[in-house]
Amino acid sequence: MNITRRTRQLIAVAVLISATSASAITLGQVDNFEDNTLQNWQNGNIGGVPVPTNIASGGPAGANDNFLQIAAVGGGGAGSRLTLFNHAQWLGNYIVAGVTAIEVDLRNQGATSLSIRLAFKSSTAMGAPAYLTTAAILPSGSGWQHFTFSLAPSALIPVFGPPAYNTMFSGGLAEVRFINEVGANNSAGDIIAAQLGIDNIRAVPEPAVSALLVTAFAAVAALRRRKR
Repeated sequence: MNITRRTRQLIAVAVLISATSASAITLGQVDNFEDNTLQNWQNGNIGGVPVPTNIASGGPAGANDNFLQIAAVGGGGAGSRLTLFNHAQWLGNYIVAGVTAIEVDLRNQGATSLSIRLAFKSSTAMGAPAYLTTAAILPSGSGWQHFTFSLAPSALIPVFGPPAYNTMFSGGLAEVRFINEVGANNSAGDIIAAQLGIDNIRAVPEPAVSALLVTAFAAVAALRRRKR
């Protein structure tokens, strides 16, 4: 089997991905909420905050398709920001895992247009330094819409002086968060009264890399068969 240098490099990545702990970011992982849980997503469960809810039907696939629903009450107090965060499977080494984008299905269930971003934070503190993605714009009553958030350095917006990109995305993340933030000025999001549906949060590579990784994983499988 003739293996190019690029394929050899991707085989090494594929081997590392295969060995990655289930508690860290893994290429291809998806949170679809079909297990009736929140899959480690939360909003702090502070008194007065509408807690995230697993809804058993009405996702992008229709009847019996679970999705996660979150809400904000506005006003400036507890629960005033539309936010959802994860301290588990969405942390880790994105660079080694080959994750360069995150796909998600979103639905605006409120009366106000939303600008949904992912915030990759250096600590769990309110308003911590972070990188923000570009916004997914959801008008009121949008219905389910599919979005891809690029994690390329050129596509991310630094706020409050985060560590270098390679430091953050090779293991320096403390929190990954969905926020509604129009101006891309902070990692906490805007005060708003809103309701949002979220489903099928998926870790993906760039399209070109995706095709090469298919070749790499096939090569890894072939090499393992030859060793048996």
